[in-house]
Amino acid sequence: MHETTLQTAHALLDNCPLALLLVSESGDIRGFNRAFRTLVGDAADTLMDASQPDGLITPLLGPGTLINWVMPDGDERWLAVTITDIEDTPEVTAHFFTDVTEKLRFKKERDTLQARLAEESLKDSSLPSLLSRYGIQVSLEPMVSRSRRYNTPLSIFTMSIETAGDRDKTLRNIVTLLSDQTRWADLLGCNEHHDFIMVLQETTQDSALVLVDKLAAHIERINETADNPVVACFGVTQCQKNDDAASMLERAESALVEARRNDSGTSIAI
Repeated sequence: MHETTLQTAHALLDNCPLALLLVSESGDIRGFNRAFRTLVGDAADTLMDASQPDGLITPLLGPGTLINWVMPDGDERWLAVTITDIEDTPEVTAHFFTDVTEKLRFKKERDTLQARLAEESLKDSSLPSLLSRYGIQVSLEPMVSRSRRYNTPLSIFTMSIETAGDRDKTLRNIVTLLSDQTRWADLLGCNEHHDFIMVLQETTQDSALVLVDKLAAHIERINETADNPVVACFGVTQCQKNDDAASMLERAESALVEARRNDSGTSIAI
């Protein structure tokens, strides 16, 4: 194998597709290649033999392996930085910059899409027998329209639980309890925090409160023999004249927040 001449080495570095910047121990710029000039534009002209690099360049010399950098044209870029010692010139390090803006942009879009898909899933991911909050809202919309059109009662109660024991096991037990109280026409689901949501068709707010009292009494009986008691809070509301699914659901959730805040057990949203 032939030895690489100094001239050949310079040519290879200058034609390297990665932006390269040579920096001394004192922070002086010792050189750069074409890709780096393309990256920074006219700011490259201020680098060599300058006591202070151009302000646009300064962020590129900072610590870290990922740099958020605003280009001379105002475009925001993300650059991955690899710093390599030069064996024959220990006082100089080579800084390679890789533009990962598109990669991070795609990752952000992927994460956003995954979050949106999770939000718009009709079933809860960890309790698949339950509707998600989105699934509840989608299914609730025609129920609210029918309730308003025919002036029939429609109620929602929300329920949160707290326990010092195995929360996942407790959630499954509560699902069983709530399912036993659900009629075929009712809806049972939960939000992302696993606060339960039950939609009760043809049910007034007073009747929903009777069911809440029944559930609370059942939980109290369970607590009598449980090592870790369950604390339950409820929010209750009934469909009103100008409601849609979103407003009714939000009001029921607000009632639950109020019940937890006041430690009252049950809160009614009018």
